[in-house]
Amino acid sequence: MKKPKYNSYPTHPMSKPQKNTIFNLPQDIIFDILSRLPTKSLVHFRSVCTSSPPLISHPSFTTLHFSATGTADDHHILIYYESTDYINQLYSLRSPLTFQETLKLQVPYKTLHGYLRIVGSDKGLICLFDTNYYSSLGTVILWNPSIQKIKVVDDPHNVHDKFSHFVLGFGFVLRSLEFKVVEIAYDLDNFKVNNSVLVYSLSRNSWEKKEGMSAPYYLTKGWSSNVVVNGFVNWLAFKEGDWGASRVIMAFDLDDERFEVFDLPKDIVPNYDQVSISSYGEECLSLSLCAHYLGINGETWDVWVMGDYGLVDSWKKAFVVSQPMYLVPPLLMKNDHEVLIVLHDGKLMLFDAIKNEMQDLETQGLPSTFRAITYTASLALLNG
Repeated sequence: MKKPKYNSYPTHPMSKPQKNTIFNLPQDIIFDILSRLPTKSLVHFRSVCTSSPPLISHPSFTTLHFSATGTADDHHILIYYESTDYINQLYSLRSPLTFQETLKLQVPYKTLHGYLRIVGSDKGLICLFDTNYYSSLGTVILWNPSIQKIKVVDDPHNVHDKFSHFVLGFGFVLRSLEFKVVEIAYDLDNFKVNNSVLVYSLSRNSWEKKEGMSAPYYLTKGWSSNVVVNGFVNWLAFKEGDWGASRVIMAFDLDDERFEVFDLPKDIVPNYDQVSISSYGEECLSLSLCAHYLGINGETWDVWVMGDYGLVDSWKKAFVVSQPMYLVPPLLMKNDHEVLIVLHDGKLMLFDAIKNEMQDLETQGLPSTFRAITYTASLALLNG
């Protein structure tokens, strides 16, 4: 990646040289200093610094900021759930270390269809899908909670297009510093076989239909959760297009815009009745997989971790969860022995497999609505 040119920022016509201020330093040093600050501090700096150019709005600084991994204060876990009275949709920002709530978020957008689903999050943007409870059709929304900006993405389809359902994914391409949304549109008449793939680029603000490309496997009607790892959107797909078929992980490379397929662990016991994927680690470095079994000794969840993302041979069985009243797939693996779970009564818990203990996180909602994703604050959408 080319080093950004810092000396192209114009001088503010109304500003005067000031003694003993940060603005007397060379601009590359200023940018380096600012890049080490938490996003919250940068937003505050921008709001109070009225007598000087808005340095953090400069494209060179934006490039530098996106290339960085963020400070410790920028990393969070976002937990979404619905209230037990079916009225409220809640967005809770949590510490990645303790999972204690640090902030409740409000989406600055009024839904047109009645229901907002989380597609995913990457580099400070959260992708939402405005739909209704029973449909898989709707509108894509991009939201940056740190600066409270949203972008409504234009619908790529016309009113005459007929689909069975959409499946969406979202992520950030580090090489090109670009946000993308991928959509798989399944045909109405033969949705288990025929589909089309479209990719939206935020930098171009346009959709592109990938001619001659289709998803190799089937994703169910309803809502297919996905996990973003290293610029790949991952879904749990059916090989043969029906509920009785075996499963694979279907991944879409947002950079090269192509599909890849990863097998489940070779040693996984095949008679599971549920299987799910989630992120592994505080910065979503790889995948975890959970398989649910019903046996004579009760319910168990086998928890697996893909040690090296993309290498099937790196799957390793981490631990087994044998807890009563635990029916919802694990939400997120914090590390190799702690996992975020939801009990059948909607209580959010952190389970420690080594201690065989559960910590009550004092949160309760509708069990099937919980979703947990990593969120790293950024200045995305700052310049529109």
